[in-house]
This record gives sequence, structure tokens and C-alpha cells, in this order.
Amino acid sequence: MTRLLYIDAVENSNLHKQDPEQLDSTAVKRALRSFELNIWLAVTTAVYGATLFGIRLHPDWSPWLKITLALTPMLPGLFYLRNGLQLLRGMDELQRRIQLEAWLFAALGTVVVGTIINVVNAHGLGGNRLPHGLEVGGTYLTMFMLWCVGVTIANCRYR
Repeated sequence: MTRLLYIDAVENSNLHKQDPEQLDSTAVKRALRSFELNIWLAVTTAVYGATLFGIRLHPDWSPWLKITLALTPMLPGLFYLRNGLQLLRGMDELQRRIQLEAWLFAALGTVVVGTIINVVNAHGLGGNRLPHGLEVGGTYLTMFMLWCVGVTIANCRYR
């Protein structure tokens, strides 16, 4: 994915009008930002997995400790969000619009999916599959999948 972002940064920018040294420097900076974004996503996923494992391994822990641990992945998630916004600011207008449309599609789609799951659970039709809704990991996963769909749709529209 980082390689795709690097290629996208080089091909879709107006940097080819500048000297080659400036192109390499700017493209490398974007690629490093993309890599850092992926690292924060990996850290968020690892923290989520560790906290989920810890909570299931120790069901006798206090509710406040469980809540604190369950919300711990939000911290690296905020760094992921910060880096994503920095990457977005460095894009050209078309790529920025595509990303904003994809994120809006993903955010609203996640709200709709979460609402449907909660309504189904409230009426006792959900069974034991998602008794607590999407939770943190499910929310990130749903948003990522819908973001992929949104980027695909937006790219098809603007090509």
C-alpha cells in the first residue's frame, strides 16, 4: 500500500514542473508520511488485539479497568488520524476531494451499519454474533472496508 501511495504521489502531483531534486524530496516525504500512517494503523491494531486478549483472559478485572483498556486503542488511533490529515493536506485538489468523499462515505456507512446492528440487537434478532455492537475493532474494520469502496467509487467517477 505504501508503494501505491508513493507512486500516486509522484504521478498525480504537479511536481514534474519543478526540478528533479525537489520532486524526489517531496515524493520521499509523502512516502514517509504514508509509511508512518500505516505504522500507526498497525500499532492501533496491535493494541486493540492485546487489550481484547487481556480483557478476555482476565474477566475478573474491575469494570473501570476493562473500560480503560477497551478505550486504549483510541490513543494510537488519534495519531493515525493526525497523520492521515497531514497526508490529506499534501494532496492535490482532485486527490483531496476523492479522499474526503471516501471518508464521508465510510463514516456515514459505519453509522448506518452500527445503527442496524443496534436495532437488530434491541429486538433480540442478533443472537450472540455482535451483542455489544461493532465495538472499537469492528468500527475501524467497517470504516476501512467502506473507505476502500468509497475510494474505488470516487476514482471511477473522476477517471
